Amino acid sequence: MLLSLVAYASMALSAPLDFYADGPYDRSVPRPDSILRCGPGERITTFRDQEEVLLAIADNAKNRVREIEFGQSVEGRPLRIFAVSSPENIRNLDAIRSSHQKIAEGTADKTEIRRTPPILWINECIHGDEPASFESGMYLLYNLAASRSQRVEDALKKIVVMINPVYNPDGHERYAVYYDSLATGSSDPMAFEAIEPSTIHGRLNHYRFDMNRDRVAMSQPETRQEVAEFLRWNPQVYADQHGQVESYFFPPNPMSVNANVDRKRLNHWTDVFGRATGRAFDTHGFSYFIKDEFDLFYPGYLDSFTCLSGAIGMTHETDGGKEINRLRSDGSTLTLRNGIEKHFTSAMALVDATSEHRTDLMDSYAEFKKKAVTGESAGKFKRVVVVSEDSRPLKRLQSQLASAGIRSGWNKAPFKQPDANDYWTGSRSTISFPANSLVVDIAQSQGPLAKTLLEPGSDFEPEFFKAQQGRKSTAPDGETYPGPDGAEFYDMTGWSLPYAHNLRAWWCESAPMIETSSDVFGRSRPDGAFTASPVGYALEYSDISDILAVYDALAKDVHGSVTTKPMTLAGRKYARGTFLFLNSHNEDNLRAKLTEIAKDRHVSFVPLSTSYPDDDRQGPGSESVMALRKPSIGVVFGRGSEMTQVGAMWFLMDRVFKLPFTPLNAGALNGDLSRFTCIVLPEGPGISLTSNLREWINRGGVAVGLSRPSWALGSSNLVELSKIKGDPQSLPGSLFRARLDDRSFLSYGYPAGLNGYTEIAVPFDGDTFYQARKEGGSVVTLDADPKAKKLLSGWEYEDDTEKNLAGTVWLQDVPVGRGHAVIFFQDPTDRALWPGLHKMLLNAMIAGE
Repeated sequence: MLLSLVAYASMALSAPLDFYADGPYDRSVPRPDSILRCGPGERITTFRDQEEVLLAIADNAKNRVREIEFGQSVEGRPLRIFAVSSPENIRNLDAIRSSHQKIAEGTADKTEIRRTPPILWINECIHGDEPASFESGMYLLYNLAASRSQRVEDALKKIVVMINPVYNPDGHERYAVYYDSLATGSSDPMAFEAIEPSTIHGRLNHYRFDMNRDRVAMSQPETRQEVAEFLRWNPQVYADQHGQVESYFFPPNPMSVNANVDRKRLNHWTDVFGRATGRAFDTHGFSYFIKDEFDLFYPGYLDSFTCLSGAIGMTHETDGGKEINRLRSDGSTLTLRNGIEKHFTSAMALVDATSEHRTDLMDSYAEFKKKAVTGESAGKFKRVVVVSEDSRPLKRLQSQLASAGIRSGWNKAPFKQPDANDYWTGSRSTISFPANSLVVDIAQSQGPLAKTLLEPGSDFEPEFFKAQQGRKSTAPDGETYPGPDGAEFYDMTGWSLPYAHNLRAWWCESAPMIETSSDVFGRSRPDGAFTASPVGYALEYSDISDILAVYDALAKDVHGSVTTKPMTLAGRKYARGTFLFLNSHNEDNLRAKLTEIAKDRHVSFVPLSTSYPDDDRQGPGSESVMALRKPSIGVVFGRGSEMTQVGAMWFLMDRVFKLPFTPLNAGALNGDLSRFTCIVLPEGPGISLTSNLREWINRGGVAVGLSRPSWALGSSNLVELSKIKGDPQSLPGSLFRARLDDRSFLSYGYPAGLNGYTEIAVPFDGDTFYQARKEGGSVVTLDADPKAKKLLSGWEYEDDTEKNLAGTVWLQDVPVGRGHAVIFFQDPTDRALWPGLHKMLLNAMIAGE
């Protein structure tokens, strides 16, 4: 029945594209439909069926195809690419890869550049519920492997094609199995099969991450593995095939385009490839659009990341594929096969265009990389130096950069820079940097990407800047319908990594030679060893590893406490937020337990020789020391078939914090919550302030709300806050300077400021913001002075943003009886992008008073 419905829908359209029109074909290579036992687009293929097809083609075309397995998805599915080229190129593939590495590092001569075939990388199905590219990849591999046409043979002599058949196998498998299990072929938009529950949401990977936004954080295993493989091959062209839009999109892109990609170069090549794709589409009568919607500013997309790495990166979006059939608004039917046809056609057009322009492409790529390696493309932005007394957050940043192929090092000796520009003050001066600062020199192969990720500001095209500033004036003041034109941003505009990690940093206008190492000089990783103490042990808090060690200790039934005021013992000063583990409160094996924890979490316990304070009255036994509870954390995942926005929190708990937790159904908020000390409530369906939840908080529970939690706001809930005055234009996602109140337990682990607050960077987006509360508890706020400059990185509206955000609250602590509601107005876990905010989240979960 399903196949007949598909056939009937196809009859109403123009003749379908013939996927086997590029013959003659090598008969020993099996066709995809001979293995699948169905035609293209008749159902959504599962991962194992696709794998069978691809491996069968590769196994029977070894002279043209090399299978390369480079990793595993979170759920254990193999990640592969297939290299396809002429028999001679496949025999020399390792040498070709070596030449590409030399070209990327700027060490190849003109002869080697000209003789090296360019690499075209076709990426399929990063969004698992956009299956048209998953399907088309099989037909693309078959045609390149089996066709003996002059067209294909000539192209493969000149280029190498890399096909990643499925970037996101876990998300695709969730969606494919779900959809196939109930598909009837109905094209009605209200058909049951067209409704994808958020628990399925195949767009996302296992941890419900959108991996086409992950190339700043570099957080997901699939991202890191694919990027590592990409950097082994250094392709010149990269196409990322997606869906679903109303008509097919391919570049050229609209503004804004990130300046570090070399806008002139990119616009030239996307026009070359765009015209080639357009000609192929015109031949088949396929509709398409260009220069709209899909910008190239945020570096977390695959297309922008690969452009910043030197390739001509492109997003191709098809208009068919999520369902087998779908009714368009004009009454015509769009099919999965339509989407497969268009992706196949665009990929083959890129094969033709890449081979046609191979020499110019290689010259262009080599010139881009030469400017990167010499530092010419960086302009005055020559070096970034990041400083911290604790090397652990610097190592975290170094690891993030390294996963993107960006080199950094640690300086052995102090050095001065006369042209250092402070990220936080904007001042330019001579700075003496201490040994073991993290130094990133931008003159390197991945320099344009390094500059993009690290530079504090944002460079928008002047005409784009002017147009966006004017869009809010396209309607009279106060008009809501039809209202002013919205901004033309596709995603966030502020992400600078020193701010994201909340670290002190300077960018420098020169990069004099200094001695550096890939690891910290003269410091060994803590081995967990420390001497015995008659009193107990202190754990000074400056990194998330410290509070995670506290969790481990409490979980092992060690009794601990935290200092709420500074103290000085035996000549050593301990800041507020220092954790104490006293012998008098614990069993004889305390030191053994702490030693094991110190080894696992790489922390250092300080033996206390006395409890007697050097001055004042603050000591381990004073009333300012608060006992900590053994933590038990719940995280609300959703209600029934609908999930909350829990993915980033889930990932951080599982892979970064490595903390046990209970994934809760929202219905559990009506039950017995007494076993939990903290419950985290991400944004999403099913969450409300039940009487049980309110009573649990009142009895000492800590409820943590992420991203403007409606369940906590309002006079009938926990706290009433005033929305900002005026009607601000929606912010696309920028970073702002904020103040963290040093008096709050949520500030533990952050260096105390001079004026009672610590300056930090926080993200803001959207158009709903709230004023800080006069009654107190507004822990993180923006400066109340409307004239004070708050923007650190990203976009703002010249006339409105600074004024409208004056006195805005970002984090509110609401005491409720003996408990707390901790309300984040922006999600600190979002995309795992903001490591510098994680201590506040962990404080809420573990050190809640």
